[in-house]
Amino acid sequence: MRDGSETNARIRQAALALFVERGVSAVSVRDIAEAAGVRPSTLYVHWPSRDALVEDLFRTGFAAYARRIEAAADGDAPLPERLALVVRTVCRLYAEDQLLFRFLLLTQHINLASMTNDQDNPIEMLERLVAKAHAAGVTAAFPPKLLTAAMVGIVVQAATFHIYGRLKRDPARLEDELTRLCLRTVLP
Repeated sequence: MRDGSETNARIRQAALALFVERGVSAVSVRDIAEAAGVRPSTLYVHWPSRDALVEDLFRTGFAAYARRIEAAADGDAPLPERLALVVRTVCRLYAEDQLLFRFLLLTQHINLASMTNDQDNPIEMLERLVAKAHAAGVTAAFPPKLLTAAMVGIVVQAATFHIYGRLKRDPARLEDELTRLCLRTVLP
């Protein structure tokens, strides 16, 4: 008996591409099924609805990013070096899978509200690292949440500018500059 993982992966990839190309609201189950080469009913074997697929794609991608960021932040290096590693990791995530990065970026507003702080969440991972640096006295005298928001804004807006053609170089090619900007913002 087949486990359906190959079909599931094909549906996921087709859905990601369509959601990024057209926007979530413009993509139907039939569109996804056609792009994946399956019947529309096959999607319902894996997810109860198109919205459940969107949420699953977001949570899965967000959790994968959280694990990568946590791994970058882990270790005994000084906190500023670990913050720099996190920024570089996010830049590399953009380069490794622009489709997933774009999907997460474009759907964050409909999905972040349902995420809890105890779930795998890259923003929470970064905030914990910033809070640790703040407690150790190595950050600027601003609340850790604000410092985290500033770092996320620097990197995510650079990615957004690249997506829409306002920056010619992608974040992976700007990782040195973005890292310096983030560290200047966070460190005293």
